[in-house]
Amino acid sequence: MKILKYLVLLIAVLVLLVLAVGFIHPEVDYGSEITVSKSVEESWAVSQDESKLALWLEGFKSMELISGEKGAVGSKYKIVVNPSDGQEDFEMIETVVSVKEYDHISMEFDSDMMGFRQTILFKKNGEGTTITTESKVLGKGMMMRSMFALMEMTAGAFGKQETKNMEALKKVIEENTADYSPVAIEAKIQEIEAIDEEVIPGGAEE
Repeated sequence: MKILKYLVLLIAVLVLLVLAVGFIHPEVDYGSEITVSKSVEESWAVSQDESKLALWLEGFKSMELISGEKGAVGSKYKIVVNPSDGQEDFEMIETVVSVKEYDHISMEFDSDMMGFRQTILFKKNGEGTTITTESKVLGKGMMMRSMFALMEMTAGAFGKQETKNMEALKKVIEENTADYSPVAIEAKIQEIEAIDEEVIPGGAEE
């Protein structure tokens, strides 16, 4: 019985120690930085191109505007992510909280497991651009906070994933051949409108 008593006591102490980690470190702060050989304008455009998000955000599946004006402060999106093969998709709600074109964008994400805030900053660096992320994650509930803190303290899990994503973004930016100039964007819009008119000439008639 004494052995069982000590075992229960040991488990209780370990649980308290784990919870204490979450109490002492309720938030996990991390970030990453890359320098690319493209202009601030092009780097910004590529990073904001929804069609390219899956190329550099591991696990990204879809993004849907659910309220507000696209890209504006206060706009909200449903983000669907798949952590890894064999795991179920999970959803997050993204809210744009601050944005200044070619300078920064700050976003807040909310899910059942956690709250997450990230700022991506862009700065001209000679003929290239330095892109820096500042991220913070807060688990919902003491157990989740403890788990996230231990993941970062023991393996640097969040920081490593951020670095991996940013290195992928660097590759996407430096290999980009798309023209994001206003003239090119306007031409693309006109092309789409022309296709729509061909599909429904003169509009649908009842």
